[in-house]
This record gives sequence, C-alpha cells and structure tokens, in this order.
Amino acid sequence: MLVSNQFGFSKTTIRGVKYNAFRTGLAFDPSRISTTVPFIPDMMHPFASNSHLRSLALGMAFGILLWPQPGLPQQPCVAESAGPLPEDAVTIRAVGDVVLGSDWPQDRYPRDFDETSIGRLYPVLGSADVVFGNFEGALTTHGVSSKVVKPGAVFAFRMPPRFAALLRDAGFGAMHISNNHTFDFGETGYRDTLDNLASSGILAVGELNRVAYQEIRGVRIAWVGFSYTSRQNSMHDTALFEELMLQARSAADIVIVSVQAGAEGSDAIRIVDREELFLGEKRGNVIAFARRAVDLGADLVLGHGPHVLRGMECHGGKLIAYSLGNFVGYEALSSKRAAALSVVLEATLAKDRRLLSFKVEPMRFDEERFPLPDPDQLALHFINELSRLAPLTGTVQLPISAGEQSEPAYRHWRAQAGIERLLLQSGNE
Repeated sequence: MLVSNQFGFSKTTIRGVKYNAFRTGLAFDPSRISTTVPFIPDMMHPFASNSHLRSLALGMAFGILLWPQPGLPQQPCVAESAGPLPEDAVTIRAVGDVVLGSDWPQDRYPRDFDETSIGRLYPVLGSADVVFGNFEGALTTHGVSSKVVKPGAVFAFRMPPRFAALLRDAGFGAMHISNNHTFDFGETGYRDTLDNLASSGILAVGELNRVAYQEIRGVRIAWVGFSYTSRQNSMHDTALFEELMLQARSAADIVIVSVQAGAEGSDAIRIVDREELFLGEKRGNVIAFARRAVDLGADLVLGHGPHVLRGMECHGGKLIAYSLGNFVGYEALSSKRAAALSVVLEATLAKDRRLLSFKVEPMRFDEERFPLPDPDQLALHFINELSRLAPLTGTVQLPISAGEQSEPAYRHWRAQAGIERLLLQSGNE
C-alpha cells in the first residue's frame, strides 16, 4: 500500500497575500484522511495494482462525499449576493488562454513589451485573493521544439523566462500548465516553465499526479488540473481522476478543478454530451467530466482550451464555466469570429464551500489581441444564450447592465461572426 507523501513547500507573498504552496505527490497516507470518509486501508491494499478495483474502492470511499445526489433538480446559482462577506471568504478571478507571443524562431518583441503588457493586463485582471489563467506555452530558452511547426496549423509558443515576472506583476497567482502547448519545447522546456513560475511565486496547476495547495487567511484551497492527454492528468483516466479528487477533497476546504478540453474554434461554441474530437484527438466529454468533478467534491470548475467562450451552468450548487475563451493572444491566438470575445470570471467562496457570489466581466480583443472591457457586453449575451441551449440546464443567466444598444449590437455581432446556425441546432448535433 502506498503510504509515502512527497512535499515541496514554499511561502510566497503575492499582491499582499501570503500563502503556502504545496506540491504533493499522488501517493498519500490514508491515516491523514478525514474520519468522515469511509477509507479502509486493509480493503484498499489488494486493489493497489488494479485500477478498476481501485476505482470501485474509491467510489465506496466517496459514498459520504458525493454532492449532489443523482437525480435531484438543479437550481440556479445566485450571482452577486447582497450583504457583507464573511471573514473566511476567498475571491478567485479566472481567465482563459494566455499566450504572450513567442520569441521562437526569432524575437520580435518591442523593447517596452513587458512594461506595457503589465499596464494593459493589470487593470483588467483586477484585485483578488488569487488570479488564475491557462498558460499556453513554455517559459524557456531551450531552442528545440518537440513539434513539427506548420504555419496556420501547428504552433509552438516559447516565451522568455522573464515573462514569469511579467505574469506575476500583471496579477497572476496561479496558472494551469497542463495543455497541448505544455511540451512545445519538450521536457526541458516544461521543467524550465515550472521553475520559472515558482521563482516568481506563481502556483503551477496540473502537474502529473499532483494536487497544488495554497492557504489564504486560514482557508486551504486545492487546485486539481486536468487535460485530455495521457502525458498529463488525463480526464480519460477514471482511476486517477477519482484518486486526485479524493486527495484534494480530504485535504482542503475548497477544491477548484481546471481542465483543458473540448474541440477548438468558433464551430465548437456548443457543449455536446459526448466525446469531442479535434484534429484526430479525443478531447473529452467535457460536460460529463465537469459534472462528475462536482459530484466528487469540486466547488468550482474552470474550463479552457476551445479558444472561444462556452456556456455556464450550476450543478449541485457549484458553478461550472465550460470555457473562458481567449484572454490574451499577442501575435498568436485568433481574433476572428467568436474568438474575439473574452471574460474575467470572479467567484467568491466561503470556507464552508458555499458560493457566495459570482460575476462575469465582458472583454473583447484589441488590435494586438489584448483584452479590453466591452461596453456592449457582448460576451454576457453570448454566454446567456449558450447556457440556455441543451444539454446545458439554463441555471446561469448573467445580468446585463448595458443600455438599449446592447441587444442590437449583440445580434449584429452574432450575424457577422457567422455563428447563428450553430445556435439554432439542436443539442448534440
């Protein structure tokens, strides 16, 4: 039976918030699990080498931890609840895909790029206990890409190591590093990325077989990052999924799951309740994964990777954002059609796991594919429409405060983006 724990520990202060970051191996000590969980070491021992039986045992262990019970009607999440927040409330601001260009095969960054980028991102990201994003690429000087790059089809993103400080100074405190650009420059580039993020005090989310922990004002948060590939924490590996969720749920007050999954582009704005395919890859059944993550104890699920916004829903009282779209894509990501819209999601959670409030701030790409606040609030209209379409449940509808011009502006944008036919299709087409 696995009883060892592997810890790397650091203390960091990010934007005035001191937290402890743990990098924890998958192996864990059953004696440390809460007594409310029916974890029976003698029963687990013979199953240690059999993933199917291990999954069965873990399912039994989750008997008390499952939320909600299957078949119960889903209720809307309540946005921006009134009243003062409790002292143990933690606010998360989350964005989607982050690519700050590439210096490979040649460096074309302006001299003042770092300073101007911080000045453009910091006001948009705002202030929170933790700011999270999906980092796509490598922070390295390693010069050999693991990809055969094809213009317009296959991309490799390499950013200079100093950009870790840029990301920190822009406001980021946690970044997902488990996606299809994680290994653009091989294992060397990946290790360099982890080291550079750590040196700047940014928590890496999604290391293989690991849960990332941080503590804020006495509230312990577990971040569990997944992708669709077998080289990372695979959403297709049921046993690993359940083991990581059990470890996180038993060791933290709040559990946040982030996942890189789903097909890409404007033709993939709709959620479907089946395995999604893209470029010959199995990109996961995102809706089944996200709902199962909540059932296994996730308090917030953050999706990214499709490079477009997708709908949101409330499952068992927990918010699921299926894709937060592109956030910044300087000389890298598309700004065409639906890819031009972006958001900043803010969610406030209590130590007892309640969702106290959430809001979504609409953004649009500027000419250099940096985010700008959108006075027409097109992204809010878009998310609301997507969230009403099957197989989603319509349990998230975002308030829109823009004036009378907002609705006509959205209809015009929708027609220009060429996505109307996708919005009229029935679910799972």
